[in-house]
Amino acid sequence: MQADMRHFKELTMNSVLIMGRKTLDSIGASLPGRRTIVLTRGEESQIPGVKTVHSLEEAYEVAGDNSEIFIAGGSEIYKQAIPGIKRIYATEVDAIISGADTYFLPLDVSWHKIDEKQYLANKDNKYPYNFVTYERQG
Repeated sequence: MQADMRHFKELTMNSVLIMGRKTLDSIGASLPGRRTIVLTRGEESQIPGVKTVHSLEEAYEVAGDNSEIFIAGGSEIYKQAIPGIKRIYATEVDAIISGADTYFLPLDVSWHKIDEKQYLANKDNKYPYNFVTYERQG
């Protein structure tokens, strides 16, 4: 979805992206204007602009304290990161996709929706979608 890609770019510009190797492979390159840190069980990445690490803790150390950090997937990285985060920016798509095999984790009662923008399907975006921000309370 073009709108989702634009929204992601606006949110993450000049920040740090932490993602798994499969997510990086699906993108194909580091994204301009963002520092990319990739978690992998395998070898170092040979992609320019990408720092490879082997744990989420190491990724946070490499990111440092002065940057906003975004967890950009995949599902295993989300599972590891969610206990320590306070905010989620989600794109919720109103569709059932045949063959989909990965879903975001269900959020427990500590998460509250603090913002939502709704959009209808259009020529560039096949399905209706919402940009939603959740924050952990407590």
